[in-house]
Amino acid sequence: MKNNTLKKTLDKLFGGLPMSWSAVLLYAVGAAVLTAVFLVVPVFKDTSFYRMGVYLEAWILFAVLIMANCKKPLESAAKVFVFFLISQPLIYLLQVPFSWQGWNLFHYYGRWFVLTLLTFPAAFAGWYINKRSWVSVLILAPVLAFLGSVVYSNLSEAISNFPHLLLTALFCLLQIAVYVFAFFPKTTQKLVGLGIPAATILVLLAL
Repeated sequence: MKNNTLKKTLDKLFGGLPMSWSAVLLYAVGAAVLTAVFLVVPVFKDTSFYRMGVYLEAWILFAVLIMANCKKPLESAAKVFVFFLISQPLIYLLQVPFSWQGWNLFHYYGRWFVLTLLTFPAAFAGWYINKRSWVSVLILAPVLAFLGSVVYSNLSEAISNFPHLLLTALFCLLQIAVYVFAFFPKTTQKLVGLGIPAATILVLLAL
């Protein structure tokens, strides 16, 4: 019963949500406002929440949610691209009145603009995770490896300065589990999917 409930929930999140253009715009604005709050309000400084405006892990989840709920690869590419094209500069714009740097904040937007351009081809190819096959494993492999590296670095920080960044590590672990169980239907695929971040962590430990 629990397995059926979990499967239905994951199927709903990754394939059963309405992903109209209005929804994409709403998600983009909402994500930007939330991120700007985390960056501006002092209580969030140097926390896992603050990382949302600096690092990729939260934005991977947004991209996967959009891709999984699109009907075609070109739709996936266009909607993920527009999501980033709106959300990223809006984050900087909302910070301008609160920052001593003012409009100079946009100097930091360069790398996010490059990332935004890359989202179009990445989301076109990424749409094929919906095949829920070994193709999905291949596409998500670098994402799982990246999330594994984030788990390692943030758990290391949490151990040395508990509980600093523990939430980020748990968030990335949850993403790994969700992607594996949402997109890899076969047991062997799940084992490979879980093995990728685990191997990444072991390599980093060895180094």
